[in-house]
Amino acid sequence: MYKQIIRPLLFLLSPERVHSLLLSALQCYGRLPFVRSWVRRYYKATDKQLVWNQLVFKNRIGLSAGFDKGAEVFNELADFGFGFIEVGTVTPDGQPGNPKPRIFRLPKAASLISRTGFNNPGLDIVKRNLENKTDAYLLGININKNPQSEKEEAVNDFLRLYAGLYGLADYFTLNWGSIEVTLMHKVLETLTAFRSKQKNYRPILLKVPADITTEGMDAVLNCIQTYRLQGVIATGPTMDRSNLSPYTSIQLETIGAGGVSGKGIGNKSIEAVKYLRSHSEKGMLIIGAGGMMTPEDARKMLAAGANLIQIYSSFIYEGPAIVKNMIKAIH
Repeated sequence: MYKQIIRPLLFLLSPERVHSLLLSALQCYGRLPFVRSWVRRYYKATDKQLVWNQLVFKNRIGLSAGFDKGAEVFNELADFGFGFIEVGTVTPDGQPGNPKPRIFRLPKAASLISRTGFNNPGLDIVKRNLENKTDAYLLGININKNPQSEKEEAVNDFLRLYAGLYGLADYFTLNWGSIEVTLMHKVLETLTAFRSKQKNYRPILLKVPADITTEGMDAVLNCIQTYRLQGVIATGPTMDRSNLSPYTSIQLETIGAGGVSGKGIGNKSIEAVKYLRSHSEKGMLIIGAGGMMTPEDARKMLAAGANLIQIYSSFIYEGPAIVKNMIKAIH
């Protein structure tokens, strides 16, 4: 029903218009306890739990950052079967992001091109929203500096977010490549020093881009070892458009700049996971993300060495049943 009726109707509207409507609909849905109870039962699927670093993932399928940037509907999204939800990217101050339009669908390639620019309401609003979290799933928060912050100010941005949200998250994610490597080392040194003084342990993961080189992955693994980080998410979007063959170069140039997510990532994420697994210390958590569109993609990602899987584009293209279908396939 979703792919035959609902998706064609939604795709008549712009991506951000649809997203705004979905957020409003989910907020209304959140006030309907009997409907929520039915949805939870319908989308529930049995999967083996993953116990890692004192965290218990009720299943292996999670939602990537980017869908719920402002932490507005994370509880409602969890009803659709997700074992973990990642909100953000959150910056200390609210950001409008890049000018619209900034998200483009490529349905013939089951992909998206986006250049949103970390639009989010900022730390204070996100913190207030997160105080309503339930305990039915694990919550990650993707954090980043304000766009104008540099050097020590950037380090302080990350610390402000990490410290301000520390008691509300189960783990944190930092985007590798969003700041230069030397500054990332300083950020990680500061955050791990703060964490060492806390009673509760909040893991830090690094999310790598799809276009990362083997040398880049070696640098990531070195950071993980140096600062005793807990794992990696592989991968984010790609700038490579070679897997968007249903579209001409002129059509893609008209869209302009932006990262490709969805099927257009190709095998980049799976190849990155294979490399990271074969070159990492035993026990390091790897979350496979990027291009996970079908249950078969999920099976391949786990076979490549991922412990968990994050999705985003498949939730849009395949509908909410994709979580249940993936869990059935990998169980």
